[in-house]
Amino acid sequence: MVDDIVAALSERYGDGWVEDTEANIRFAIEAERLVSDLTDAHMIGEPELKEHHVTLQFWVDRPIVDLMTADQVAFDIFARISIEIFYSERRFVEGAIIYPFVTGTSRHGHAGSVVLAGPHAAEFSERFRQRLVGGPRFHA
Repeated sequence: MVDDIVAALSERYGDGWVEDTEANIRFAIEAERLVSDLTDAHMIGEPELKEHHVTLQFWVDRPIVDLMTADQVAFDIFARISIEIFYSERRFVEGAIIYPFVTGTSRHGHAGSVVLAGPHAAEFSERFRQRLVGGPRFHA
């Protein structure tokens, strides 16, 4: 779905809307500064920029007991880094929770992912994935 959003916004604001490398570098640097004092998570390493996609990885410092907690951590991050336009979705993968996102203005946009990692995120992701597939460790 994020690709569809990027395509629609690129059609509206012009080809290359998320492909301004200098704007993406500035966004990544500013994002790193803006999330430096989070209380429930901390950035792992530096933002990655690969093919116009910014990846921000975070180690979650508290247990994630439900979707509201996971989303609260992610949206504490998004509240700091999102601009005028914003869209995100949630994906559960082995060992992490990934929030692909799009943000920007009419001048330029940024597509990327916030990755919640660490044992708390990995445990919750696995529990949620088991719930979806009805794995042997899920007890309703």
